[in-house]
Amino acid sequence: MKEVLRLSILVLFVATFVSCSPSQNQGEYIEKSLIWQGKEREYLIYLPGVYNKKEKFPLIIGLHGYTGTATGFEKETTKGMNQHAEAHQYIAVYPQGDHFWGKRDNYPFFVSSWNDIESNAPPRKNERHICSKTRDEYPRPPECKEYSYCGWTSCYDDIGFIKEVIERVSKNYKIDESKRYIVGMSNGGAMAHRFACLHPDLLAAVVSVSGSIPRDRSCVPKSPLAYMQVFGDKDQTVPIDGKLSRDGWYYEKPEVSMSKWADSIGCDKKIVDANLSIAKENNIKCSARKECSVDPSQEVINCLVPDGGHAWPGQIEGMGYCRSKEQESSIPKYSICEEKQDDSLNWGNELIWQFLSKHFSKNG
Repeated sequence: MKEVLRLSILVLFVATFVSCSPSQNQGEYIEKSLIWQGKEREYLIYLPGVYNKKEKFPLIIGLHGYTGTATGFEKETTKGMNQHAEAHQYIAVYPQGDHFWGKRDNYPFFVSSWNDIESNAPPRKNERHICSKTRDEYPRPPECKEYSYCGWTSCYDDIGFIKEVIERVSKNYKIDESKRYIVGMSNGGAMAHRFACLHPDLLAAVVSVSGSIPRDRSCVPKSPLAYMQVFGDKDQTVPIDGKLSRDGWYYEKPEVSMSKWADSIGCDKKIVDANLSIAKENNIKCSARKECSVDPSQEVINCLVPDGGHAWPGQIEGMGYCRSKEQESSIPKYSICEEKQDDSLNWGNELIWQFLSKHFSKNG
């Protein structure tokens, strides 16, 4: 009888310990693909454990950076977006940019990118150059025949591809269409910026992190949309001072893209504190323009990470250039992502969610 009692106590202890431990991802990670412009294009969907067909869930589209992958963005760039989706009960979708293996300095070089339109556009009359004559050489997709000297990204219709992904996911899963968001890192940040300008009707808000928007080529949305951008103040890949990047390109200054977007939706000229508690807790300076005449519910926010490099907030530079097991068949030779070592939520994801979750689309 004592042995049975001891066993019962042990089982109860283990069950209590497990239930009180930080929860692991309990949701479902789904691999999907579609044919776009004659090519098979891949995207992954994370459904949180609470997902059901009786209620609707927010949707976040996450876009990786140059030479990144869909699963690398989730696993390393953002330091665990699936875990964050589980905690906040939203659906996360990660499209994969067009990719191929090229060569750089005679070594194999994995290339994946997004065609944000402006990075490949030819020079315009009286426009300042967007790269130097000595800019670095990057492999270009072999099927992309026409490039300007400064062009370096995919030539496919990635705007259309992402739109198709959003529409398919919205049709096939229980999505709250008033709470659809897009976020991106670096080339993915520029892509999120451009997509939001062209299709604000599909979104409630957008976040661009270290977005590589070419100088003088940032855009404004066709209709009012909340916008947030995040930069590291020591970023040398996309310098915030507008000077030549370490590989030879010129990018839009954060204050310029912020001003253009805010002016387009009639925001008050006064720059105020963004009033984001997560930013204050982590000593991040976030300024905002609010009281927008076109739509008072909108705002435009610019955040600077002190001593931050080219990285997602809350993460170190140089992460996400990898793939996890879900993309083993589609990208077999690329380096494998490291597993997350703890269960804590990345404060950078918390900061972005604090902004996104305030905004709702009236089109939903």
